Amino acid sequence: GVDYTAVPGQLDKVFERLDKHSALRPTTLSVGDAWRRTSAKSMLSPMVESDLDIDQQRKERQRAMDLLDALSRSGDLKLGTCSLHVVVAATHCFEKSVMDCLVQGNLNPVEHMEASSLMVASTVHSQPIPRLLAPSHTARVREHSEQLFLE
Repeated sequence: GVDYTAVPGQLDKVFERLDKHSALRPTTLSVGDAWRRTSAKSMLSPMVESDLDIDQQRKERQRAMDLLDALSRSGDLKLGTCSLHVVVAATHCFEKSVMDCLVQGNLNPVEHMEASSLMVASTVHSQPIPRLLAPSHTARVREHSEQLFLE
């Protein structure tokens, strides 16, 4: 299996190695204290919204883990048709505004963002960057981001 807790560290290493502008920064996402739950008592009941305080959030999280534990028979039953959604965030920082990048620096910010997106995608999907590109785009990307192809 994949250790998703290692992805932020892997991204940092890729950014250090390939981000020639040092524009990418790790980003920590934090959820707010107030959560809103939408639920129904049964399939035919109307949906009801409610706010959850921190204690209720902890209880609901534990209920969800207990349900997962029961459904998987404490991990003994393989859950092969399930999806796991993982959010990984990075922030691309420009030293100047987009207009100043274009006018003063003669830089195309879209090309920088494209390179950043390719670094993240390569790490998350464990694929070399050239393999992520359609052959018709490889030469164009190589022209502005040669460092992505040196591996």
